[in-house]
Amino acid sequence: MTIHCFYCPDLRSGSVTLPENEALHASKVLRLSVGDRLTLMDGLGHTANAVVETISRRGSELVCNVDEVLQNPKPRYAIRLYLAPPRSKIMELVVRFATELGVARITPILCRYGVSKPDESKESWMQTAIVAMKQSRNPWLPILDEPVAFNVALASATECSFLGAVPNTALQRSFPESTECQEKGVALWIGPEGGFSSEEENAILGQGATPLTVGTCILRVETAVPALLGALYALIDK
Repeated sequence: MTIHCFYCPDLRSGSVTLPENEALHASKVLRLSVGDRLTLMDGLGHTANAVVETISRRGSELVCNVDEVLQNPKPRYAIRLYLAPPRSKIMELVVRFATELGVARITPILCRYGVSKPDESKESWMQTAIVAMKQSRNPWLPILDEPVAFNVALASATECSFLGAVPNTALQRSFPESTECQEKGVALWIGPEGGFSSEEENAILGQGATPLTVGTCILRVETAVPALLGALYALIDK
């Protein structure tokens, strides 16, 4: 029997009420009823098993009973994705991939050759992240920042950085020790479909970023994100 997962930001022991959209999904789409079991997640690393206690007639209010709230360990590395946002539908796909792959924070950056300016609020992206969190059973929701100018983002970046670079053997360098990445956190910079400008790329490399490439082809943003995150995990976890 499948035990469905739901987002519950106010997760605690005892009786809790699901957000209205989660309650409607549980009652109207999944047809859950009193006595059914479910899993709750708050996006902050807490999970819990629960049992449905009451469902309102319209299904918009669902109360369940939580026995024990469990704290999941934090990932070894807090990965921050600095990303030139693609068009809205592709950005939703990127947020989903990033959440399923355990990215801790997503910072949209406005670059010189950016092909799109975000036309959706981060609340819309958060809904996509919540769905991805539940589907992947990743107990950690990423922090979603408002878009910020490239120079501002770079000036405030303190992480152990990797640059998602166009394939170029001249850029290859040795990789930093994983202990350094654990202490500072890890940043992955991915530019727009038109690529970072030479000034932007040099600025990232000038702050000690390690170039990271996958294969020999130029990748679209929605391909580069999961591919480079996979390559990054392979490096920092070895």
